[in-house]
Amino acid sequence: MDEKTLLWLASGFRTVSAWRDAMFAHGYTMPPELCHGLSGAMKRLNLKFPAAFRMLWDKKKIGVSGRALLYDPSAAELWDAGSQYKGDPSAEPAPSAVAWDRDVLTLVSPTEEIVWRVSGALSPAHPR
Repeated sequence: MDEKTLLWLASGFRTVSAWRDAMFAHGYTMPPELCHGLSGAMKRLNLKFPAAFRMLWDKKKIGVSGRALLYDPSAAELWDAGSQYKGDPSAEPAPSAVAWDRDVLTLVSPTEEIVWRVSGALSPAHPR
């Protein structure tokens, strides 16, 4: 995943846990400190998730190597020093149509079999 895609993906989430779950689903790993750092930035600087992610990315506190996300623990100095971060407008949440955090099934394209099973109807291929 390139930088632009990673930033776009992060812009579609409201919570650290929803973003973390999606990144794991895409095969990425990350240290727990990364999630704690994002939560800390959100709480201490009163930022929404996309702005917190963008700030840590811009300040080079989050990096990526292959499918591993990296975290620089010195990020806590950003809010311990009381720095104010004026968010980048592109870090605002994506339109609700993206809403990745609603349901994991939004990550899976519906096949005919899934539609049959979810609707409770009898599938021609799998009669009861």
